[in-house]
Amino acid sequence: MITVAIIIFVVIVLVIAVVVYTRRQENAKRRMRTSFGPEYARASAEYGGQQAADRELARRSQVYGRLRLEPISTADRDFYTTYWDNIRSGFLDDPSAALSGAEQLIARLIEARGYPVDDRGEQLALLSVRHGGALASYRQALWVSERVRTDSTSIPTEVKREALMQYQTFLDDLLTEPGAVVPPRTRGSEATL
Repeated sequence: MITVAIIIFVVIVLVIAVVVYTRRQENAKRRMRTSFGPEYARASAEYGGQQAADRELARRSQVYGRLRLEPISTADRDFYTTYWDNIRSGFLDDPSAALSGAEQLIARLIEARGYPVDDRGEQLALLSVRHGGALASYRQALWVSERVRTDSTSIPTEVKREALMQYQTFLDDLLTEPGAVVPPRTRGSEATL
């Protein structure tokens, strides 16, 4: 009788342990999926399902944790915002040059922060850890910039303007990284293009 009671007790403890472990795993996955935002759906489609996406996003988080990211100083922030304002002001004269300048400015900031620059795919993967919400805008702007380099005349000015605003969204997100000083922007600054 005592043996049966011990076995039942052990089984109950094991069942509780499995339930607690499973819930913790699910909560961790849910937090990860939420923190990556739209990038989670992209990874899920790219890697063939949720389990593969979960593994990839966990890998990204692990590699990201080993990066030595640099905060943006006030002087650097002023440089990037001033440079950005110059790019924006040149849009009407030469939208293609403004897109190219925006892409180069962001590439410079990404490198200055300490993200890898040798592999664009890995760079985007690591940027997704902290910038998943704004990364879709950046990807879209990069796509437009590539099309503009190929055949500038086939891309309408409005599409170029939207790409410039997508670069601005991503730039602002990079400049507001924890440890960075928030750039002095207003919502109305977008309407001046």
